Amino acid sequence: MSNSKINFVDDADDENYSPELDADDALEKKYAKQMRQIHPQKIELPISTLKAMVEDQIGLNPDFQRRDRWDTKKQSRFVESIIMNVPVPPVFLGEDRYGSYVVLDGRQRLTAIYEFLRGSYALEKLEVWKELNGMRFTDLEDKGLAPTIKRRFIPAVLLLRESSPEVKYDVFDRLNTGGVPLNTMEIRNAVFQGKFNRVLHKLSDEPVFRELWGIPLDNADRKSNTLYSQMKDIELVLRFFALKEPAKIRRSFKWWLGHYLDARNQEAEVNPEADEYEEDKQSFFRAINSVKRVFGADDAFVRPDDTDKKSKSAPLSDAVMVAFASLDPAKIDDGIATALKDGLANLVKSDQAFRESITTGTNGKGAISTRVARLVGLVNQCAGSALA
Repeated sequence: MSNSKINFVDDADDENYSPELDADDALEKKYAKQMRQIHPQKIELPISTLKAMVEDQIGLNPDFQRRDRWDTKKQSRFVESIIMNVPVPPVFLGEDRYGSYVVLDGRQRLTAIYEFLRGSYALEKLEVWKELNGMRFTDLEDKGLAPTIKRRFIPAVLLLRESSPEVKYDVFDRLNTGGVPLNTMEIRNAVFQGKFNRVLHKLSDEPVFRELWGIPLDNADRKSNTLYSQMKDIELVLRFFALKEPAKIRRSFKWWLGHYLDARNQEAEVNPEADEYEEDKQSFFRAINSVKRVFGADDAFVRPDDTDKKSKSAPLSDAVMVAFASLDPAKIDDGIATALKDGLANLVKSDQAFRESITTGTNGKGAISTRVARLVGLVNQCAGSALA
């Protein structure tokens, strides 16, 4: 199933949140609130000190930004643009802590310059400055050409720490300064950084999880996998935690996932001595190992009525993962596994409310509550002796 389609069904929000206020009053209050929350500042990043700034202040860690990466040709072309003093779009930085910044937009540009300054690659396939092809930054220094790049500046817009995370998310969502626009999980991932986000990344790298979703176990091969390249694997792990208790869900599905991630990150800041989310990790491990024990990797999260097994279903995964987290995979015998598979097939066939909850309007709170409750009930009925 490594090349199978993954069905997220409704990526758009099903519930639109709007305060019940008089229209003019609401507009005025919203404008005033937004203006208080956005604190931008225009700055120039000198290339002469950019390497030190990246190493000390600006986070470029690719694990916490989008996973695609410019090749050497694209990086070289951007360096050539800098040398030619071609105007380039500003990068956008968010102040994470005072004096510490995350890249909201422009990581590839900053990475291209930073990696060139530290000698990671030689320029190639330049069309204007062909004489520089094959040269690294040290070669420019040896030939006295280093000032052609070190005297330049990268324009930047800084969103100060006073700007709220929600506003940073919205600003990031609207940035289209070139390339492929970011999807919602890539935006969450960049805006809501923190300890819990790092846990999501680590859990998504678990071999059993990758097997269940058809993500290649070879790290080089997985770069071409859509789930991985678009960070949908991180979203699937986030959904497991964020949708465990549907009654707590507020506002829209998209908003709730971001809010939940931000809140869990903040927990770690308030209590840095916490147990590193050990209970969460164990719950996740039980879920993925129980799913593999019952369904196997190929059939995991595939709707029983999908006889062609064309796609895995994220909404179905929400319910199965949450319910199976209560199981001890070592206690699941063949009889229990068969009962759970047959029970799920019967739900899809005979329970219209459950079937609709994984096929239409799947991001609504009601649909999430329905599918999670049905699967929890199925596990309690068929696998009581295997509960952890």
